Amino acid sequence: MSERDLTLDQCLRLLDERRRAICDEISVRAGSAVAACDADYNVLLAERAEIVAALARLAPFARAEARVTHPREA
Repeated sequence: MSERDLTLDQCLRLLDERRRAICDEISVRAGSAVAACDADYNVLLAERAEIVAALARLAPFARAEARVTHPREA
């Protein structure tokens, strides 16, 4: 299955798995004395924020609370 063949649920699952992996890595790095100065740590924080925002935007579609209008219906 290619990335183009993923369902919305599969995409959400992959995003959540990545978010969890990032959270685990952040937890490991947070124990260091200079975590805030660690460039990789800051990149992880930014990536986590982007994933959380994407999950929040996609959740209504996954719960079928949002409707996507077909271009012909617009």
